[in-house]
Amino acid sequence: MDLAQRPSSLPGASFAPWLLAAVLSLNAPAPALAQASQAAPGQAPTSQAPASTTPAPKTAAPNPQSQDGKQFQDWTLHCKTITEGQREACEMRQNIINKKGERVVLVIVGRVPHAESPGMLILMPLGIALPPGAFLKVDDGERQRVPLKICEKEGCRVEMVLKSDLVAQLKAGTKATVTFYVYNREGKEQEVDIPISLLGFSAALAEVMKSPS
Repeated sequence: MDLAQRPSSLPGASFAPWLLAAVLSLNAPAPALAQASQAAPGQAPTSQAPASTTPAPKTAAPNPQSQDGKQFQDWTLHCKTITEGQREACEMRQNIINKKGERVVLVIVGRVPHAESPGMLILMPLGIALPPGAFLKVDDGERQRVPLKICEKEGCRVEMVLKSDLVAQLKAGTKATVTFYVYNREGKEQEVDIPISLLGFSAALAEVMKSPS
């Protein structure tokens, strides 16, 4: 596994967008989760409308004030328009890729339904060693274990609601480090540290938290 990495704003991550609220919310509607499981990697989930003779509603004009794709240093906003009042729901992403252009880690931060704090999703490679778990630290701070939820074809996911003290650390920091373990050729656990840039984190998060929950 080539783990030489660099931050990227490439939109073509192999993780379907608009899923953060769904995977972090225990109250997420079943259709959203069903669409997520059926979405092809790198594509937004879609659904098929039943046949009807009723004319389709007119599509709203693009919002000229859209924040979609706006760059905040090493973080990129990904937004979709909510029809009521043309509001946008946004999430912020950083895609860490290796020298071959392959994704190593994808970090998404967004609003969580019925929660005041933002949520974070970290998508890590398949094939990592599960028993040691995964860890996150900010700059030279204390390393803390993060909840490794599930491994699916898109990768292994960490999902958590960010506590206020961790949000403060992320805003004040310059680099976070995601740590996981892989097995080497001798079958021994080998630590892998992936740096996540925090440049632009505060500004991007401010825009994310403006968007409707």
